[in-house]
Amino acid sequence: MKFLAKPAQIEEKIKEWKALNRKYIAFDSFDTFKGYKVNAVIFSKDPGRASGKVLYFSQPHAHEPATTAGMMDVMEQLVTGKDLTGNETRLDVEKILSEMTVIFCPIGNPYGTDRAPVLYWDGSKYTNDVFWCIMFGEDPDNPGKRWNRLGQWDIREVKAPDPIGIAYEPIDEFTYVEPNRSQLSSYFKMFHKMNAAYGIKYWAELHQTEFVKSENNCEILLSWPEYVPADMRTVNIQWAERVTEAWKNSGFNPRRPSESVYSNDLKQAEYFRQNYLEINKKTHRLTSEIKNNGSDFPAEKQLKANRTVIETSINWVLGNQS
Repeated sequence: MKFLAKPAQIEEKIKEWKALNRKYIAFDSFDTFKGYKVNAVIFSKDPGRASGKVLYFSQPHAHEPATTAGMMDVMEQLVTGKDLTGNETRLDVEKILSEMTVIFCPIGNPYGTDRAPVLYWDGSKYTNDVFWCIMFGEDPDNPGKRWNRLGQWDIREVKAPDPIGIAYEPIDEFTYVEPNRSQLSSYFKMFHKMNAAYGIKYWAELHQTEFVKSENNCEILLSWPEYVPADMRTVNIQWAERVTEAWKNSGFNPRRPSESVYSNDLKQAEYFRQNYLEINKKTHRLTSEIKNNGSDFPAEKQLKANRTVIETSINWVLGNQS
């Protein structure tokens, strides 16, 4: 297994791909406040502009590294025709490149990812309670308990954990954001940059969660129905069902696609309404969740499950949608 998820690994692989000078690949990036690069890799017959069906993959959270590893493996297939372990790809690369624009943002918060104490989370070193404290920081007033989950906050206005959790990105000297809950994040900045350039029609946001006390190990989350036009919702459900079927065929145990995420948490629901309501009117979007930090779900399975989302989404968009 080759598990590429740290910023230095991604930069080295991108350097390698650039050296091949493939005409169907373009690269974009910008520097974060902390000096890390947020990258986009664009695959298309004419990567300088939108061509065909435009599909975007991204990862917002630093504590969910198998999503990055899955993207890196699929990108290697599109570059070389082989995955990172040297196996021949099953993707129709020529057809994909001639009929689609596929864009990857493999790390949305490289500063947080670089601070993670492990390459991946497999339950062998940290309990979930400790993992969650690494993720959001340990509550200064409640040792052993995770700190608050906030979309945006100022270190001058709160009693912040020390160290600050890796889920958060600093965007200036005082302000931190959770990437998929603030338009000020590098994560959203890259989405809007790629959307302006290419007109993204399909967006797969790749996540991981712990599936505590659950027999399931993967799931597709859909936006609430009132956030999505009816005709687009129908297509989103078809996409979600196709990925769910692919997981089952690959030996995973997915939940049924759900539209109820955060329905009982009004603060978190409001973050999603603010950040995605307008996007959902124009862009088909789904969120994948793969099991994280479970001793019964090692890194190899995490990587395979994320590859399944990406490869299935590419093939589904390629074969079923205009």
